[in-house]
Amino acid sequence: MDRPLGVDIRYTSEKTLKVSDDIELYYELQGDEGPHITLVNNFFIIAPIWRNYTARLATSNRVLTYDLRNQGASSLKADLDWEDHVTDLLALLDGLGVEKTYLVGTSTSAFICRDFAVRYPERVSGLIMVGPSCTPSDGLKRRATERACINSLANGGTAALWDHLYSVVFAEDAMREMGAAGYLGLREAFTAVHPAEPMLANLKAALQAADGPELLSRIKVPTLLLLGDQDPLWEEGNAAEAGRLIEDSLTVWLHGVGHLPYMEDGDGFQAAIQDFLDRLARRDAELAPRSRATTASRAGAGNGADPVLDKLCELLRVVVADRTDLPEKGLADTPLSSIGLESWAFTQLLGHIEETFAVEWDMDVPTEVFDSLATIADHLRKHHDAAVTAAVSKGENQ
Repeated sequence: MDRPLGVDIRYTSEKTLKVSDDIELYYELQGDEGPHITLVNNFFIIAPIWRNYTARLATSNRVLTYDLRNQGASSLKADLDWEDHVTDLLALLDGLGVEKTYLVGTSTSAFICRDFAVRYPERVSGLIMVGPSCTPSDGLKRRATERACINSLANGGTAALWDHLYSVVFAEDAMREMGAAGYLGLREAFTAVHPAEPMLANLKAALQAADGPELLSRIKVPTLLLLGDQDPLWEEGNAAEAGRLIEDSLTVWLHGVGHLPYMEDGDGFQAAIQDFLDRLARRDAELAPRSRATTASRAGAGNGADPVLDKLCELLRVVVADRTDLPEKGLADTPLSSIGLESWAFTQLLGHIEETFAVEWDMDVPTEVFDSLATIADHLRKHHDAAVTAAVSKGENQ
């Protein structure tokens, strides 16, 4: 069936890229200009299916989709490690000359995107995890689900696996709307495009993916969690925990949909991603002048070039008034660890900063914020800009 329920799953391109000695990946490109978006398949979809859910995104972005190894029109290989998917993605981007991209991962492929973003943050403009299987838990439920899928596939083939997945990934409203015709049409398409053995190899490799809250906390790129409120893996509590762990994150809920939001609410899926990209573009535009000013001011910190850094340098010198070894220049960028502050002095410095700038430290502030006075200043500007501006203005008028 070429178009089950109007969903186009036909391969319309013959583009492949060799990413290793024995692996070629099939890929498709949509759009001619704008930010670059790379969508990474989970193990139950193929690259062509994204055309049905990215047409609007492709009008203002460049959209790359591809088949994983052991999937669709890409090369097959019986033995693979989980890491192969991450290195394949890097080789694909390198081969296509993509220096930086937004990554979109769904279900299990969110692990691929998470691991790539942690390892190569300089290559990732932003991370978008859609119904991700990587939750803040230790992954017990996820691995049990994957083992059950492996058993269904090994014992009953792709038809049995589809029966297993159908009630897990779709919300009740979607199942009711599709009815028997939808169920049978999608099952026919699913079994036609997914040979059992290659899929089994990918599912077994997924068991190697690591879980745990500490792995989410390593994500340092802007992140969107796009969740369906009928997804059995997600509820408000663990979504809030994931948002706390990922320093720069936004959570958006799509209502009445399950584990595959793009299939049940394609318009909401695209709108949420475009809004996220637009937010980041506006933020970057606002931060760029400040970043240039901060870079220039650090060179002259202590000479009146930057009132925030000047004040921080002044507070540090007050706290350790008996120290004569502090540098006259470059104090803002001097690692605080190299200064050898005793714990009482460090605590007193933070207290003076709170009082001076009328801020209160969050208990979850990353430790790297306190690397130097410059990193503290950056954090204050990013998270307490209004208070810092008011404090500086007050100081200048006194």
